[in-house]
Amino acid sequence: MHAHSPHVLSFTSLNFHPFSNVEMLLRTVFKLCLAIGVYGHSQLGRAATVIHARQLANETEYDFIVAGGGVAGLTVADRLTENPNVTVLVIEYGPFDQREDEVMIPGAYFPVPYLWLPLMSTPQTALGGTSYSVPCGRVVGGGSVVNAMFFHRSDVELYDAWEELGATGWGWKDLVNYFKKSETFTPPDANYAAERNITWDESMHGFDGPVQASHAPYDYPGSANMYNGAVSLGIQPALEPNNGHAQGIFRLVRSIDPKSQTRSSARINRYDRDASRPNYHILSNTAVSRITFEGTTATGVEYVSTLNGTKKTVRASKEVIIAAGSVHTPQILQLSGIGDATHLKRFGIESISDLPGVGQNLQDHLVLKVNYNYTSNQFPNGGSLQVNTTYAAEQRALYDAGKPSAYDLTSTTGNLMIQLALSNWTNASASIMSQARSLDPAVLLRSSPHPDVIRGYKKQRSIMIKDSNSGTVGGLSWNTGPETSIYMTRPFSRGSININSTDILDAPLIDYGALTDPTDLEMLYAIYMKNRELMATPDMAVLGPTETAPAPGINDAVEIKERIKVALQPSNAHQCCTAAMTKRGDGGVVDPQNKVYGTERLSVVDASTWPLVAGGGPQASVYAGAEKAVDLIKARHRLL
Repeated sequence: MHAHSPHVLSFTSLNFHPFSNVEMLLRTVFKLCLAIGVYGHSQLGRAATVIHARQLANETEYDFIVAGGGVAGLTVADRLTENPNVTVLVIEYGPFDQREDEVMIPGAYFPVPYLWLPLMSTPQTALGGTSYSVPCGRVVGGGSVVNAMFFHRSDVELYDAWEELGATGWGWKDLVNYFKKSETFTPPDANYAAERNITWDESMHGFDGPVQASHAPYDYPGSANMYNGAVSLGIQPALEPNNGHAQGIFRLVRSIDPKSQTRSSARINRYDRDASRPNYHILSNTAVSRITFEGTTATGVEYVSTLNGTKKTVRASKEVIIAAGSVHTPQILQLSGIGDATHLKRFGIESISDLPGVGQNLQDHLVLKVNYNYTSNQFPNGGSLQVNTTYAAEQRALYDAGKPSAYDLTSTTGNLMIQLALSNWTNASASIMSQARSLDPAVLLRSSPHPDVIRGYKKQRSIMIKDSNSGTVGGLSWNTGPETSIYMTRPFSRGSININSTDILDAPLIDYGALTDPTDLEMLYAIYMKNRELMATPDMAVLGPTETAPAPGINDAVEIKERIKVALQPSNAHQCCTAAMTKRGDGGVVDPQNKVYGTERLSVVDASTWPLVAGGGPQASVYAGAEKAVDLIKARHRLL
């Protein structure tokens, strides 16, 4: 039998994805969740000690304080507290999830109660002045509790570009063993794999790590149409998408326990497993409001309860580790005096370390939904659970009986992904990159950032242009039903995060900077047009697809691009890169040891340290990066 909790909330019919622009719905659900108490938490007992702010005296001391209990923060805390002589406190803004079906069961996926609501971007200048939702996990386990569970690595070129930009020791060869260390990979049944063209290379996987990684044991018949259609276009199968060459068409791996077919979140695999470690405390529903310093040495943090506003400080004898995510890590740093000193002075904040790169370099994956009606689509498909109650009931019964079921797949998604370099999406790759070379990086950044930031951005663009025809720039996935998702995963545009007050409970100014570099629209258009080619192949055309959005019946390139601009979402909840591990003179914030420039005993370990956004889902890269970071922390404190 699959192990899961009984229904707490029934959200499945709303078919929510965290990157959808449905602000009114989100606000309504948020109020409902507050009313019924979802944002509380219980003493769970099986794991490290859950504490309340009232249990901590002011100035209580730990060896390490971790600000943020997401994937990175819980990974670091887990590994540090393997040593019983090391004490760790994790402070997490959000609550514990209650193992709702909507969290645990892939086919019931609807994580709204654990998103940061309401959180909105500034008006996007290249998107008609529209503001968009900013999806971030606000829960113990962070993004691993609310994401779609895809578990993939990026290209060799991406990680090697990190190293080229100053993240020495963070190239593919340095990270591959940490990818393996983080996972327990379970291959699919051999007969099922042969039927479905699922291939893998065991030498590229780990078999003793915390994260459960597996392929869904269920598929829709339309997957064969997509696979054969892609191959007919010359798109080759990727025999092992996690070997650093994630290009072609391949079967998705998800962070799902194959025994129970339930989500393997960091809350489960990095926290619950730490059975009653007395040296590991976690304080939920609490915001780190600032880092405390003696001179330039971090001594601890000030925190505030999000439930009653109580403020206290807690000390760290060895190190303060920031893992609050790419939106809130730069906010905490800026409120603590780390950032552009000129900007901080406007808020009366004394500068500890003048780092103009803090909050700059924001990157994310753009998402475009392409919707269809079909005259002859196969049943069942990726939309069937949402519209056919009989089928949904049958599949839920199979799931509850521990048999393969549509509930094994993340709601409304399929099993296949296509990822390609730019030259494989379009014959216009050379002209698109020529356009990119002609643009002035200083003009593209708009807000006249510090010359160091511009210098670093120029280096990024040079590498990205060079790698565009070897590394992946985007992907597409058809859910076998009404929807294709197009992802632009290597954006040239840059956004920013900047505080708007001195209160941590006030949202910062979040500017995606979406499409401020026109190169991104050209690449997104190229993927969209390749998807049209895919839908026109005999294997797909037999299903009778008719596009309903964003540009049905339109063939003029200029008009299609305008429709794309209206329909796209500037975030796939993959925010990163706002405290980049690059040289300080290039706008960098942390060194290759994850230590914040100009400070002592302060580090950052989350995706904000990436110089460039990882392709595909970021989850696997965050786990691996945190595994490496904690080894560096242990080494400098002689804890190995």
